[in-house]
Amino acid sequence: MTIKKKLIETVHKYFPDTNIDPNKWSEILRNPSNNPSIFHLLNRVKYHVAYHSENASIDLSMVLYDKQQTIGIMPLMVHKDENNKWVLSSNGEDIVEPIFKKTLGKKVRKKFETEILSLIFNISRLLGIKKCRFINTELFKLSDWYVDLLEYADDTFTSHQLYIDLSLSIEEIKSKFRRSIKSIINKGLRDWKIQVHEKPTNELFDSFRLLHKSVAGKATRPIQSWNIQKQQIECKESFIITASDNNNCLVGAGLFVYSKNFAEYASGVYKRELFDKPFSHAVQMKAIETLKNKGLKWYELGQKYLTIDKNKKAATKKELSIAHFKEGFSTHTFARQYLTIIIPN
Repeated sequence: MTIKKKLIETVHKYFPDTNIDPNKWSEILRNPSNNPSIFHLLNRVKYHVAYHSENASIDLSMVLYDKQQTIGIMPLMVHKDENNKWVLSSNGEDIVEPIFKKTLGKKVRKKFETEILSLIFNISRLLGIKKCRFINTELFKLSDWYVDLLEYADDTFTSHQLYIDLSLSIEEIKSKFRRSIKSIINKGLRDWKIQVHEKPTNELFDSFRLLHKSVAGKATRPIQSWNIQKQQIECKESFIITASDNNNCLVGAGLFVYSKNFAEYASGVYKRELFDKPFSHAVQMKAIETLKNKGLKWYELGQKYLTIDKNKKAATKKELSIAHFKEGFSTHTFARQYLTIIIPN
């Protein structure tokens, strides 16, 4: 029996009716018990599975049912890391909380949460995983799931994430920018053609992908992950903003993913020989305006890297530079909570 078949059989022992029906998944996200994160989007899970497809990734995500009624979702996947060790997660790194429908009773929710945790432990034992890492994706509180997991935790720690409060007016948001950024944005908007693409052509999307490959000097991830990102755009979960010169030559682009309330700067590429030009700042400004017009509440720029961070390896010079760039736009910095659990025998 293949490992994939064994894992899927294990999932169905705990949840016999489970599937990954995209319509049922969306049904839960339309009426959730708490605020779903970007990591709870089904296409986002598929992206991470595709990203790790060369590392034996397997999608174990579940739509949950009780008495044939859709009641919740749980993003879950496995892949092998650089040391050929299995990792169980929702996004390649961390396990997020399950999301249940708003009307589900507490007793039923607790029962399913207990079963999900038991499944996580069982899968971990099957794959020889010694420890799992969990993340709290709630912005202003600890989720009930996370609080319950604290009883099992062997360690807890935080990271620091940069956000823009999209409920503020554009002028209020701009007033919180790093002082040097404002004039750079204006120059970028004057000197470059900055365009929002909610329905990009295949040719434009391929230009974005090929620019990424050219700047990196190689393909940094499987083509399947790009296909999923194109699918997210078609599902109205993301869009591209491009920067072009007067000859319509693409010089940079950013991909932005969003759910009902949250958005994320997912990917960006800019010609290195033009790093001293201000078009990346203009792309960010256009993204802020676009996300605000969509009625979203928060735009997550990324992590503020510190030497004490425990959720990632030590930041590279490139990562520190990118984080410094993002921090110039942020209106808020929030702590994000993590815990690890040693898998019981």
